[in-house]
Amino acid sequence: MATLTAASEANKAKVTAEKVAQCVADVGLSLPPQHMQQWHEIIASVQESIDLVESLPNYYPKVDLEKYPRKDVHRPANKDNKGNAWAWKARIEGQTDGPLAGITFCLKDNIAVKDVPMLLGTDMFTDYTPEMDATIVTRILEAGGTILGKAVCENLSLCASSFSAATGPVENPYAEGYTTGGSSSGCGHLVGAKKVDAGIGGDQGGSIRFPASYCGIVGMKPTWGLVPWTGVVTHDPVHDTAGPMTQTVALNAKVLQAIAGRDDIDDRQYASPFPSQLPDYSASLGKGVKGLKIGILKEAFQFGVIDPRVKAKVTEAAERFRELGAEVIEVSVPLHTHAGHIVNCALRPAAALQGYLGKACGRRALYMTDLAEKMTPLDQAKFDKMFATSKFSMMSGLYVWRNHPTLYGKAMNLYRRLRDEYDAVLREVDVLITPTTPYVANRHAAPDAGPLEQMNKSKGVAVNTVCFNASGHPAMSLPCGMLSAEDDDTILLPVGMQIVGELFQEEMIYRVGAAWEDAFDWRA
Repeated sequence: MATLTAASEANKAKVTAEKVAQCVADVGLSLPPQHMQQWHEIIASVQESIDLVESLPNYYPKVDLEKYPRKDVHRPANKDNKGNAWAWKARIEGQTDGPLAGITFCLKDNIAVKDVPMLLGTDMFTDYTPEMDATIVTRILEAGGTILGKAVCENLSLCASSFSAATGPVENPYAEGYTTGGSSSGCGHLVGAKKVDAGIGGDQGGSIRFPASYCGIVGMKPTWGLVPWTGVVTHDPVHDTAGPMTQTVALNAKVLQAIAGRDDIDDRQYASPFPSQLPDYSASLGKGVKGLKIGILKEAFQFGVIDPRVKAKVTEAAERFRELGAEVIEVSVPLHTHAGHIVNCALRPAAALQGYLGKACGRRALYMTDLAEKMTPLDQAKFDKMFATSKFSMMSGLYVWRNHPTLYGKAMNLYRRLRDEYDAVLREVDVLITPTTPYVANRHAAPDAGPLEQMNKSKGVAVNTVCFNASGHPAMSLPCGMLSAEDDDTILLPVGMQIVGELFQEEMIYRVGAAWEDAFDWRA
């Protein structure tokens, strides 16, 4: 039997014939009775490998606690946590010099920091402390940054609003009672309220860009694979992207410079340069946009969910590039209107198996098996504690696998078509412009709201963001103005303009964003 030996009597007692039969019964199949004894022998032989691998220590990256000690690790009291954005406080000081010296950071609470507990926005488990630092953490410290703690992450890192975390709602820095957006909600508040200089968020469909739009900050979702995901909790590696959230474009570029590049662990980075080979993301910040072509993506403004005021505000902001010497034209990608539907047929099935049922496979990367042990097996008690968005993602994903088992593959093929069609129009223009979110921040759902009311608070929010997770293109939200709240004319809230560039062309996005930021006061 290839690499396996004959099953011992002890292993045949451990792996019973009943367990062997159940393996196929779970998927609606059965074994012929006359072969059961032989199959029992064959499957029981695997137990020797299982026992040996389980006896070996796990292989996580080493952490230098002497060089980077974790100080004052604690969960802050409510009185010390206005806005409810800190999940856990700590102080980890980086090198005394370096490009990020003097810069303070918060990290979305799905990013592993050794000896600092991770809540992941849930109470499905309450006792998880990672055994390693994410690559991002190491790079921030090596560049001289100071980490002040973990920012609240929405429930299991899957909600576009900011009221799903088990620790309670995170408040918008411009208006209490209103969402920051999610799932990088804590980062949105802490950066928007200037409690830290920078945050590192995670984005599967807009989770950096939603809070950036709602909180009046700059949020970059880099090219897929540019920033290592090593040591960050996954939903689906095809969509997972980490990136910086800052007050300014210039700082955003500086942070990306420090955290980007291959780490030789994350296998999605096959096309990414090593850190020493990265372009200088700050090199073009002062070049302006004279002579560039700015493409307003027609379909991005045509979704029915878009508030006409947001459409007008972002259009006005894009047209102002003319004042800076750029050519502004309208471009079209008809498939853009279908992108959200395509993603639904790919992201949900993948998240159901990998994110909730622990069935991650097919990658040469770091697996956070200590977290998977907390999540699985998924029983009724854990399921009951899942937020509506996670239940929706899991149930809809399982529905697709059961009833349309080839749909995931077709959707992934269409991802390539999306990429190719965006690439084609980006050969005509230097960047694309869309609204980031289709409406300004709305109020939190009531504490006793049902699943439909909870999910309606973020209905359609990703129509212009999730498409670029699917295609892999870099996309940055830049604040471009203010509008009154939908339900209160006395409250002014930020509006985000999304700037999209070619793959690995973050430098161009920063150039365009910095030119607009330097010329215009979005708060006015």
